[in-house]
Amino acid sequence: MRLNTIDDVKAEMARLYREGKAGLREVGDVSRLANVLALLGRLIEGSELERRLQVLEEQTHAPIH
Repeated sequence: MRLNTIDDVKAEMARLYREGKAGLREVGDVSRLANVLALLGRLIEGSELERRLQVLEEQTHAPIH
């Protein structure tokens, strides 16, 4: 599974939850993997925010015609 977007991370976290709830995966494993996914989600959000800020800064400093 790709984990490039927040939606990807959200889907993977939901899958892990369902597997844990169904007893297909140890609760401790689900917890550890969910923590890693949460970190990855924050990194994706930060990267997206940085990209958007850069676009805004470029627009602000661009000459107006």
